[in-house]
Amino acid sequence: MPSPTDFNLSPYFDDFSESKKFHRVLFRPAFAVQARELTQSQTILQNQIEKVGDHLFKQGALIIPGQVSIDTEYYAVKLTSIDSSNTLAQFTTGTILTGSSSGVTAEITKTEATDGTDPDTIFVKYSKTGTNNTADVFSDGETLTGTNSDSVSLSCVVDTTATGSAAGVQAGVYYINGFFVQNDTETLILDKYTNTPSYRVGLTITESFITSTDDTSLLDNATGSSNANATGAHRFKIDLTLAKLTEDSTADSSFVELFRLKSGRLQNRPITDVRTSIEDTLARRTFDESGDYVVDDFELDDILGQYSLQKICKTVGLTLNGRK
Repeated sequence: MPSPTDFNLSPYFDDFSESKKFHRVLFRPAFAVQARELTQSQTILQNQIEKVGDHLFKQGALIIPGQVSIDTEYYAVKLTSIDSSNTLAQFTTGTILTGSSSGVTAEITKTEATDGTDPDTIFVKYSKTGTNNTADVFSDGETLTGTNSDSVSLSCVVDTTATGSAAGVQAGVYYINGFFVQNDTETLILDKYTNTPSYRVGLTITESFITSTDDTSLLDNATGSSNANATGAHRFKIDLTLAKLTEDSTADSSFVELFRLKSGRLQNRPITDVRTSIEDTLARRTFDESGDYVVDDFELDDILGQYSLQKICKTVGLTLNGRK
């Protein structure tokens, strides 16, 4: 499917129309080049790439490893307070915290600031049981201490602990709206304190125009020339953000579903690099040529002993070590 963004507006005026069947822009000497012509050169090429992409891939297909994951043991630690010399932002990912009374240790994976209802919360991965070798989570009311990567000493007090749930995606490339779009590694908390989530999980698509005001690297970098740091062309950007929707949500105009969860159980598999037409054609041709067949031989498990295996071979007319 094509991008929903309209490029036929000021100052771009890209009025490309597939119905005109233009496939190249032919520039001519002694005639001024229009900005529209340069833009349409890209649009014509993108239109061809999109046709190939749509033939090979489904919308939202994973092209380069960016696998998704589901974690229903995403441990949460609700905080009563944080030491006055600290801020929640200083409790950075990877910091090791130790319980003062339980002796349990854990590594911080994510933090969530209070929203007015839920308290400040730290999400952790437990790495070591307590001093009594039985406690495996932090105790209610105990003090946690640690030191972050900036050598800042941290201290906070536990309210209660819980088991939450989260989804994650690794950096990769997905086929989105006719483009091959890169995404960043992300973790999305599904439910903070429960681990039976029911959601549609996927990627929110955000398309935007970027100017040199938004990104100064777009200014002319021709150092030493008269137009150094001059403004120039804008850029079209596509961002992918891991997001969740309710099960019955139909807000799909800028959302691509990767998988669906029902009470913590996966209901459908994420779309991988599905090459629909080619895959179906190859499967059909293989079947026409060879029919049904076994790729790997069946292995006979000699659980009945050598004598029984000899009887089996004799029954079907085979030999075993030269004996019938």
